[in-house]
Amino acid sequence: MMHRAFSPWMTRPARAASLTVAALLGLAVLASPPAWPQERVSAFGRYAGYTEPVYDGWSRHAEYAPMLDGVLVAVEYFVPTSAGVEAGEPLPVILVYTRYLRSWEESGRIQTLVEREPFLRELLAHGYLLAVANSRGTGASFGSRQWEFSLQEQADLYEIVEWIAAQGWCDGQVGMWGRSYSGMTGLHAAAEAPPHLRAVFSEMAGPNVYDFIYQGGTYKHDFLKVWSDLVRRMDLGLLAPPAQMDSDSSGAQRDSAVAEHADNLWPHPRAKRAKFRDWSRTRPGGDEWSWDVMNSILSVDDIREAAIPVYHLLGWYDQYATQQALMYENLRPVVPQKMTIGPWTHSRGFGDDVHRAEALRWFDYWLKGIDNGVMRDKPVHYYLMRGNHTLPEDPVQFESRDEMEAEDSRLWKATGKWPPKKAKGRNYYLAGGDSGTVASVNDGRLTRTKPGNAGGADSYRVDLSSVVGSYSRWMDGYGERRADRPGTTFFDERTAEDEKVLTYTSEPMSSNQAIVGYPVVHLWVSSTKRDGDFFVYLEEIDAEGRAHYVTEGMLRASHRALAEAPWRNFGLPFHPSTRASRANLPAEPVELVFDLMGTAIVIDRGHRIRISVAGADYLNHARYPTRNPAKAPEITLYRNATQASYVELPMMRAR
Repeated sequence: MMHRAFSPWMTRPARAASLTVAALLGLAVLASPPAWPQERVSAFGRYAGYTEPVYDGWSRHAEYAPMLDGVLVAVEYFVPTSAGVEAGEPLPVILVYTRYLRSWEESGRIQTLVEREPFLRELLAHGYLLAVANSRGTGASFGSRQWEFSLQEQADLYEIVEWIAAQGWCDGQVGMWGRSYSGMTGLHAAAEAPPHLRAVFSEMAGPNVYDFIYQGGTYKHDFLKVWSDLVRRMDLGLLAPPAQMDSDSSGAQRDSAVAEHADNLWPHPRAKRAKFRDWSRTRPGGDEWSWDVMNSILSVDDIREAAIPVYHLLGWYDQYATQQALMYENLRPVVPQKMTIGPWTHSRGFGDDVHRAEALRWFDYWLKGIDNGVMRDKPVHYYLMRGNHTLPEDPVQFESRDEMEAEDSRLWKATGKWPPKKAKGRNYYLAGGDSGTVASVNDGRLTRTKPGNAGGADSYRVDLSSVVGSYSRWMDGYGERRADRPGTTFFDERTAEDEKVLTYTSEPMSSNQAIVGYPVVHLWVSSTKRDGDFFVYLEEIDAEGRAHYVTEGMLRASHRALAEAPWRNFGLPFHPSTRASRANLPAEPVELVFDLMGTAIVIDRGHRIRISVAGADYLNHARYPTRNPAKAPEITLYRNATQASYVELPMMRAR
């Protein structure tokens, strides 16, 4: 067993043994669905007639669940009602386990997750009971937090699932649903293997925290600083007072719990020191903290052993677009799984028909035993984007073409293998200019022909004002919205940013071509500094010459060492990013190899592909190796016969 089998109070085998009989009595058995009067349909993104929304409301209850060490965890549960009358029998329960505010008081009313998440109301209407638990050290729960996803929190997941299963309002079937942090706790819970956990539906959830925060060794300073301050204010009750429990009418118990949160360790101060993958610390009297503890992808063996079914829902513009798919890959073929990848960001665009249908199909099958055929579908569905996510001129347009069309399940692609076999690597080489498409530092070309010259190279002094745009997928990850159009998550058109950096642009496509999978860049570079960050953007250039962001990747040069990944990773380059593997840049050119975030997009006939290379993304990443523009490094990118820089794009012909 790996580290997540550990509990400071009771080992996993002992806990499991104490619940074996109850687990056996609660096992779901696939049953024939009831005969509903409407026509039945169960296919990807479409579901009707297998169950009915027979409930029209809900009632709220809140009580404390004691953990084995006596710490009280706040649990809020919602019982579906019909004409004001609660369901008269135990129901399967969907658990949301969160470190954010479960519910809070505002203008004399309690604001709950049910009001904020329409999808959860759909589950209630279809006969599921919803439970929302605050992890210890947050909301109205007692205790403190040493770090996110600590061993203590993972042990609590086991206890809270089994506590719910033992309540009279639960029929013994527990599922977990969550987005972002709550989706990640679902993966940790699967590793803990509570006997009554039947299925997980995990959305926008990364299993590898280090490779998000320190992607390629670069530090997402803005995300950690903003997110850390946000959760600090939540935990201390500074944003809003957490709603108290039913037994706490005065709020005194809630206030006592919040006071204990002052002992929490906040993420940003510690994360900015934890620069290497093998960094760890032990708090006196507490758990060891390390990236390994946080990363659920290192619990693959435990999750496979438990074989709790997992549905992965992710977005092409999400911050975990690649990472979450890696969890799917590593759980194959033992764990029953599905994966859906849409044209979505971390926090927008996925709350409608396809999403609702897939979640209901999943939970009906695994928690209610309804044989609706969900496991007979191909395991992966992905949306092949045909538009772009660039801010439109229309001021009232709040969704991209892809987001709108993704609600039509007929436009999705299904595959038994991910990435699809048809997507073959195609090398595009960085070459000299001029392409005549942008007034960048060099205006280079992107060609299918490997350079034959001996001395091709481009140099530029890093512009420390470079940025992916005024809004990014990383900002969306902590809930930020565009200042100029708050209701949207569109990205900026990138021509102005391209003019600050090195660019390489292809000739127009002679036919529609799809990029599906994970691009990999090979850059031969040198620098006047001993280290530096390199940012690469893949863009589609339309017929009018506008640059549309597709995806990005990044690498700190000193983290360029490559090694075999400790998990299956689609053959992508893996950087150990340990203190021992770190190496400064030498005087001679070196090759940097790293992947860009996954994508699936059609490059239309007549459009071009552009690769832009920058040395900073100051709104999202800490400036490195200097914050002083006068001392910015001059970097040289080589593109010759012996030092050929190129991008490998997984491409296939698109109809």
